[in-house]
Amino acid sequence: MLKFLVLFSLTLLILMMPQLSALFHWQHDVTSSHQWWRIFTGSFTHINAYHLGMNVIGYWLLAYLFRTPTKGFILHTAVLALCVGIGLMFTSTQNYYGLSGVLHGLFAVYVLKEILAGRLSSWLLLMGLIAKLIAENNHMMPISSAALIGARVSTESHLIGSVCGLALPLIALGWRRLR
Repeated sequence: MLKFLVLFSLTLLILMMPQLSALFHWQHDVTSSHQWWRIFTGSFTHINAYHLGMNVIGYWLLAYLFRTPTKGFILHTAVLALCVGIGLMFTSTQNYYGLSGVLHGLFAVYVLKEILAGRLSSWLLLMGLIAKLIAENNHMMPISSAALIGARVSTESHLIGSVCGLALPLIALGWRRLR
């Protein structure tokens, strides 16, 4: 896992180069018309070093907090990046940078997997996530990281990532039961 996390973090750092960021960040107009790769790559671009740092720290914490296998973590990251990119197409968002939608989704995936495995204390984590989403999508909490990153925080991506993250373990469970 450590090798992957280092490589992934360095990739995110490289994607901060202005030429690459301009080519890969999620942008509604060009994504919907012809630059479809941005649906996937938008989650891997960042506004500035603070933004990147917060997201990378969150990513590493999730990897170690939930002690997930590397392949599963990579797969969930990729699927959630795609889900967030597609989901944002149905919002008024025009530009999106960052991993926060994926981070919310990863948290949701692994909390729900713990709940499904019988870990009752994870219900508290799920309730905390739901409370956070309700609060930030109803303007009930100050979003102080917006000042730090110099951009609006995309609460839509948090909600999309969380919903997709909750859906993934349920889809996997249903698939296993059908087979």
